[in-house]
Amino acid sequence: MRIKILITFLFLAVMSSVALAASVRVITQEGVIRKDRRFFSPPVIRAPYGSVLEEKGRQGEWLLVNYRRKEGWIHKSGVQGQKFETTSLASGRAQESSQDEIAIAGKGFTPEVEKAFREKNPNMRYDQVNKVQNFNLDEQRIQSFIRAGGLKEPGGGS
Repeated sequence: MRIKILITFLFLAVMSSVALAASVRVITQEGVIRKDRRFFSPPVIRAPYGSVLEEKGRQGEWLLVNYRRKEGWIHKSGVQGQKFETTSLASGRAQESSQDEIAIAGKGFTPEVEKAFREKNPNMRYDQVNKVQNFNLDEQRIQSFIRAGGLKEPGGGS
């Protein structure tokens, strides 16, 4: 009888811990999960847009997460952990926003904003913007640049 009670207790304990596990979704083009709670810390793994990460803990503005059996830190600005409800001013009804809409809004860039920007800046070299966006450096070169330049974290951290 004691064995059954113990097994039942263990089962309930495991199930409640699973129920309490939080998850967050990457809302940037790529979520960089880092070794430490610093923007210049080397990445442990990269998670593409929409990836679901298991949240293990929080410290300040950083979340300790698990993704594909790798653990590290990601800044809260790159993830979203819940659905947002927005209220339509015209109808007064709440409507759910998609993850894409939340990510775009977080960047402050909508189709309307893009159109207005293009109209105000017709001579902008968008081909050059695309070229910069597609430029990739390996992490070793980035870390070497940070060390050689003596770069520090925002707010004075190292």
